[in-house]
Amino acid sequence: MESAQPAEAAAGSRRGPRWWAVRGALAIALALGVVTLVSQWNEVRDALRELTVLGVGASGLATLLAIGATVLSWQAVLGGLGATLPTRAAVRVFCVGQVGKYIPGSVWPVVAQMELSRDYGVSRSRSATASLIVLALAVPCGGLAAAVTLPFVSRDALADYWWALVAVPVFAVLLHPTVLTRLLGVAFRALRRPPLEEPLTARPILAGVGWQLVSFACYGVGTWLLARDLAPRTSGIGLLALCVGAYALAWTAGFLVLVLPAGAGVREAVLVLALAPALPTATATLLALIARLLATVADLAWAAIGMALRPRSGPKPQSGGGAVEPDAPGTGGKPGPDIPRASAVRR
Repeated sequence: MESAQPAEAAAGSRRGPRWWAVRGALAIALALGVVTLVSQWNEVRDALRELTVLGVGASGLATLLAIGATVLSWQAVLGGLGATLPTRAAVRVFCVGQVGKYIPGSVWPVVAQMELSRDYGVSRSRSATASLIVLALAVPCGGLAAAVTLPFVSRDALADYWWALVAVPVFAVLLHPTVLTRLLGVAFRALRRPPLEEPLTARPILAGVGWQLVSFACYGVGTWLLARDLAPRTSGIGLLALCVGAYALAWTAGFLVLVLPAGAGVREAVLVLALAPALPTATATLLALIARLLATVADLAWAAIGMALRPRSGPKPQSGGGAVEPDAPGTGGKPGPDIPRASAVRR
């Protein structure tokens, strides 16, 4: 199994055009994230007076925990691909790379995570595969959360956005370990990358699914806390189920519209419709905007934490050798020069 090592010195020798391009894109994405945050703040700052400090703070904490659960999902899947990263490194790679989603298109976080993983001796192909699997896992997990809750509390949302659930069985089949291993084998051969050392097993996939469901539950709790503040007369377990299902459906629909950064606009529209049984349209719209603001704050907060968690200088000895896996084929499994390939970033 590939054992990741901090490789700051080695990374310094690989700072070619791709390294600078990815860092430049991350700087642009961070700036876009800040601009988005300011814009969202201007939209809701007056309405925040309707909320309690406790409600906003607790909802923000739930959102932070939701992103943290997604990091653990990615870490588990990466381990199943044969690369182990400590949580400190996983937070840095995943969360700093995630700011790339503020650039239109869904590929930028994956590209950034591919490059950042190299600082820890993880090949681009493994990192990209883990990132894509986690994104794919989120679709059936979000669809499942919506399917088991919304039929009882918000049927209109499912009637209008049924298409977001059509992808659930398709993704579920593709993510079966046997099917996924074969698909990855075909993809690696096409990209001229080394194949997986071992076939994927159910354990990392199930761990990834579990953390994804925890993430959606945390997002739902955060939405529920805001709903209680904005509509104090509406409460109970039904509202909690509605909020979990509504956010899950909204996230799934927003993700499937790939051209929009972080599903902007689509996610809010679906969330407003799904919350209609419990909240007036104006109140639900305000909640959706505040939820988006808190998600942006959480993204930037985790990115700041990740940037602070720089690789420790000097590689530490690892059991079993722990050699850095090369990206290029034909090196015999030994550390070698990093040879960029355009196909490495194709989806």
